[in-house]
Amino acid sequence: MNQKLKGLIFFILEIAVISAILYFVRGKLVDSHHHEVNTYLPMLIDIAFLGIFASFGGRLAKALKIAPMAGKIIIGIMVGPALLGVVDPYSSGVELARLAGVLFILFEAGLHFDMELLKKNIGIATAVAFGGVLIPLLSFAALGHYVIGLEWLPSIFLGGIFTATSVGLSVEALKRAGKLETNIGNQIVGAAVIDDILGVIILTVLAKMSSTGGEHGVEAAGMNPFVMLAIGVLVFLFATYALWTWGIADKIAKYLNNQYSSNSTGIFTRFFFFMLMLGGSLAAILGLEPVLGAFGIGVVLSKVDNEIKHSAWDKIEGYMHIFVGAFLVSIGTMLPREALMDFKVWMWAILFTILGFVGKYIVRWFLKDKNDGKLVGLAMSIRGEVGLVFVAVALANHALDETMASASLLAVILVTVLGAILFEKEVNKQMAEEKKIEE
Repeated sequence: MNQKLKGLIFFILEIAVISAILYFVRGKLVDSHHHEVNTYLPMLIDIAFLGIFASFGGRLAKALKIAPMAGKIIIGIMVGPALLGVVDPYSSGVELARLAGVLFILFEAGLHFDMELLKKNIGIATAVAFGGVLIPLLSFAALGHYVIGLEWLPSIFLGGIFTATSVGLSVEALKRAGKLETNIGNQIVGAAVIDDILGVIILTVLAKMSSTGGEHGVEAAGMNPFVMLAIGVLVFLFATYALWTWGIADKIAKYLNNQYSSNSTGIFTRFFFFMLMLGGSLAAILGLEPVLGAFGIGVVLSKVDNEIKHSAWDKIEGYMHIFVGAFLVSIGTMLPREALMDFKVWMWAILFTILGFVGKYIVRWFLKDKNDGKLVGLAMSIRGEVGLVFVAVALANHALDETMASASLLAVILVTVLGAILFEKEVNKQMAEEKKIEE
């Protein structure tokens, strides 16, 4: 038997066996009469199995020669409601893994973020971010209102879904490419963070308008919620920069080093984890996305002594891989089965995917360097968690019907996979060219 065919058969069998085990074990746990068993163990078993499915995704990606993150999202589609249905995308364990994965990814991005480089790149990062938000927002809003025939509010919601870049997935792609701590990596992460802040502001405004009477929502809601949101963003930016400038984290780390770590580095691991959760929670209290708080606290901790930082991160990273992989798989599980069977959904999804990709990739011409422009355009095209949040909020506020919501969800997944694959291919191509020049 052909070796590849044999490998494929074993791969399918592995997925089938693991899926059957998850289905059986989770069902028995939920049916238990013990509170701890029927409430908390299903959450833990979901996270554990998502981690295993992520490994399958990495293997699939290697076989298909695509980006690892794309393989994990595809596995998520297979084990989610779209096909096998053994993973519920909205169960507590899956949602916890999704949130934790994004927090860890953004936290690491902050730890490796160079504020001095951002100061040098603030102009281009801001231009890329604003261009990457306005182009999809306006183009999709026009498509929704003038072509599909939606009211203006649903049309703007449709545009909002494709505005924000997934910082988490972009960082993961940059990390795998060895570009995270480079100048171009800093430009991409900086633009994506600004992009997400703008996306969160748009989402908050639209949600407020939806809950207060549609197109008359702004007038009915008053400006107080928007003023509070603006204050929250300013507080977040000022606090992050101030704490980084004053080196507060380094001073705390030195205190901990003197008082607690005479024979162990465990205190720093616990301190980093504590700060990650605190940063995400404080951002949420300010009305912002927790992921921005995770990124901000990572930036603050980036000034900690390198030896301490690397020691703490080495310990955290082992757990991080479980949640990051689970996050990627969970994105695929959010695609419903009905979306795969409806021709109209696929038609709109393909159109949204093309428009969503082009709307972000066009920012490549904002950069003078052709190669850097390609990388920035492809990295910014990767969507993910924020787009999915937009879809969820649109559904909760009845802003989009089931067809448009399913098409948008499918398009977010498709453009994420497409962007991830093309980004990794472009990075490999540029690295090969650089190697030839060096030789």
